[in-house]
Amino acid sequence: MAALPLAACFRPMLAEDTAAAGLRGKVALPEIDGRFGYFLVQSLEDRLGKPAAPEYSLKVTSNVTERGLAVAQDNSVTRITLTAVAKWQLLRDGKPVLVDTARTQSGYNATSSLFATRQIRLDIERRLARDLGERISRLVLARADRLVS
Repeated sequence: MAALPLAACFRPMLAEDTAAAGLRGKVALPEIDGRFGYFLVQSLEDRLGKPAAPEYSLKVTSNVTERGLAVAQDNSVTRITLTAVAKWQLLRDGKPVLVDTARTQSGYNATSSLFATRQIRLDIERRLARDLGERISRLVLARADRLVS
């Protein structure tokens, strides 16, 4: 019974008539080169909507770094960690209204098959891009009440 009062206070961010819902489709998304950039923009579009009448523009610079963690006796790397960082700005009339950095990481085990290792890396890149897109979108939508006039 104690959870009932809390449930009454909860309102989904993208519920009808919220500032966040009003912001969807009003953010021009960046063009980011490369496979990782494509995945990141797709993630942003999924959360922020296709820009129909943009009032804001999103500027994103991303970087993915790789680091070997586990080394076998023959000096081969067996565990690899990818870290993705996105510095972003939400602009209105060319002036930043939100500025932040999103960071995420994931790892995978290298296999003896080059094809399998490349497929694993592709999957990890997709996941990292999706996570960065969700992190950026969540922050933008969470602050929508300050942005939407």
